[in-house]
Amino acid sequence: MNIGVSTGCYFPRKTIDALKFVAETGAKYTEIFFNTDSELNEEYISQLKSIADENGIKIISVHPFTSAIETFMFWSKSDYKLEDSIKYYEKYFRACQILGAKYVVIHGCYSSAEYMSMEDYTRILNLLSRKAREYDVYISQENVVKFKCGYIQNLKQFIEYADKDVKFVFDLKQAVRAQQNIYEIIDLMADRISHIHISDYNEYGNSLLPGKGEVDLKKLFCLCLKG
Repeated sequence: MNIGVSTGCYFPRKTIDALKFVAETGAKYTEIFFNTDSELNEEYISQLKSIADENGIKIISVHPFTSAIETFMFWSKSDYKLEDSIKYYEKYFRACQILGAKYVVIHGCYSSAEYMSMEDYTRILNLLSRKAREYDVYISQENVVKFKCGYIQNLKQFIEYADKDVKFVFDLKQAVRAQQNIYEIIDLMADRISHIHISDYNEYGNSLLPGKGEVDLKKLFCLCLKG
């Protein structure tokens, strides 16, 4: 298991500046968290790649800045937007190609969208996943509070319907916020976990630095590796 630092840890700095901060930590693995459309310009992405290469950093994944509106892009009642939305996400897939990353993180559809069953949700996600595979990239579904896949009962259905190519990001903080059993989620995701968003928690907060709370990190890592 390799440990890295996401550029998202340095928000609201520009992503290029955030990556430089990652380099200063000595971390050799990172996730690029894009903040705005202009950062998806291929020249900008190439600059990110140069910084990573100069500092011996491997970019594992890309996190879209559009995560919060994916419900309206892919899972709204307006089906005609779907084709345009998939085409827009090709920008992220192309970014992965340039950066050498393999995964695009997806939050998905709000759990409040009761009109969208898990079968229909996953059917649409599979379409996005198949487009990603054309770029040799994987979709990685994250468990996020207030989103459908933030909850165990929905994850069980998701696994039933999702293409085997779809991966998972396990986010400890989000599992705690959703009041879900973190070990049960890990067990469900099993060997499809692409990477982990690690943090810690205790009675005073749920977004602590690893080792500053009550999580048994050794147990957590062992379970993830076992999967």
